[in-house]
Amino acid sequence: MKNNTNVLVYKYNGKLHYQWEASIIEYTENYIVVYGTPERKLIHHTKGKIFDCNTYSIEYYPLRKWFTVNIDIDEDGNHEYYCNICIPPKIIKGNICFTDLDIDVIRNKKGFWTIVDEDEFEENSIKMCYPTYIIENSKRSLNDLLFKIKEERYPFNGFFEKYINELGKGGIN
Repeated sequence: MKNNTNVLVYKYNGKLHYQWEASIIEYTENYIVVYGTPERKLIHHTKGKIFDCNTYSIEYYPLRKWFTVNIDIDEDGNHEYYCNICIPPKIIKGNICFTDLDIDVIRNKKGFWTIVDEDEFEENSIKMCYPTYIIENSKRSLNDLLFKIKEERYPFNGFFEKYINELGKGGIN
């Protein structure tokens, strides 16, 4: 049984950055996995815009790690990964909440990984006065995430395949 939740993403200054609705499909003491459907709305508070998301998504929120993983899956079954470096997610009033720390690691449909927004991280670390522990944990988490990806360590060891396969069989129950 799926439970609906909102994913609320903040910037370090406490401002709501963006949000969307998803359904919780697995909730353990270590992580939460949610599922998004096409036609969902992403409210981008920083830009003052609402975007239509036209893909399915599987989203992974480890509760003790400084990253998240979002997999967008198109109608042909192609998928892209979008990993956020962030302060570990928390559940607050039934919502999944985390603070985005700018750096992202993205895998395109062809399987190539790219690090983006390191310049934004440097700018915001000054503008928003990131404390040393935030800067150090962000950099450590980026290195850890890249290692997990390269070495196919959890959760990049096939963990997401069961969810992707369920989508291919007509949806997630």
